[in-house]
Amino acid sequence: MSVEQKVRGHFDADAQRFDAIYEERKGPVTRFIDHVWRGVVRRRLDLALEKLAPFEGHTYLDVGCGSGRFCHAYAQRGAARVVGVDFAPAMIDIASRLAGELGVADHCEFRIGAFPDAVPDGPFDCSSAMGFFDYIEDPAPILARMRELTRATLIASFPKSGEWRAPLRRLRFWMIGCPLFLYSEAGVRKLLAGAGIDRHDWIELDRDYVVVARG
Repeated sequence: MSVEQKVRGHFDADAQRFDAIYEERKGPVTRFIDHVWRGVVRRRLDLALEKLAPFEGHTYLDVGCGSGRFCHAYAQRGAARVVGVDFAPAMIDIASRLAGELGVADHCEFRIGAFPDAVPDGPFDCSSAMGFFDYIEDPAPILARMRELTRATLIASFPKSGEWRAPLRRLRFWMIGCPLFLYSEAGVRKLLAGAGIDRHDWIELDRDYVVVARG
């Protein structure tokens, strides 16, 4: 079974629990776990909204969109068109349903598949890949293609290999059979250079390195 198939299987099975990280109503134990171990998930969204503004009239691509929370937020802030792509069908089902409930379905398009094959169109004004490269075996061509498709600003996160929770994350993902890829600072900077990204801001956000690249 390929890395992509293993990751797809994990997130198909875990879609509802993962999306629940964004929900406010939860018990004290779940709230504590989400805050300590998964709090960065929501902080990534806040950072993306800050760095990719203004949204009015612009086009957005979200790679590894999951349950579509970034896409919905972009559309709610005035984005003209948002394309989200993810290879887990259960995630796309949630993303499409929530887009309808939030009244942004006319501005959001969700595609099941792997990037870049599932996104032959473009370019886009801005793009994001937050919490995506954790599960990608060969990130270099994906990052390079995102840069090619992005006119203005690209934001992407890379989980730190030296962070104190990294060994426990590795163990947990090994136990559930889902591939996980962590990064050193030097490794991320090498990826950026290989993708031709030389103008960027470097942010350390909890357990992640976040890169904000300008076109």
